[in-house]
Amino acid sequence: MCAATAAAVAWLACATSRRVVASLTANCKEVQPGVAFEMMRDNRNILLLDVRHDSEVTRERPRLPRSRSIPLSELPRRFRELQAWQKDPIVIFSGDGADAASACEFLARQEFLYVSHVAGGVEAWARRGFLRALVEPE
Repeated sequence: MCAATAAAVAWLACATSRRVVASLTANCKEVQPGVAFEMMRDNRNILLLDVRHDSEVTRERPRLPRSRSIPLSELPRRFRELQAWQKDPIVIFSGDGADAASACEFLARQEFLYVSHVAGGVEAWARRGFLRALVEPE
């Protein structure tokens, strides 16, 4: 096989792979903190999913009010707990956004239709001042 043919085959395989990945995660969207805040403000029934482990939750970065906690490592075993939201919006948070992206892709593969993960996670959320806006009075 000549070099040009090998390069064309590699490009085609790569392009096909990207389409497959895109179709698998078509229901998983990354949203900026401001968009997530608007989604939560406008839809009180939206599911907020926090995939941080307990050790990642701090006084400065607490759990969000109304959020459900399922650490990423437990999600493959516990995702059925979320079946009631399979056709409803879910916004996923993690510390820096990386674990939320993984959780989003996992739930999209489980046929959850409207899953989003927050870019930058709780860190970006807090930097933008949204953490204070959601804290419920004691």
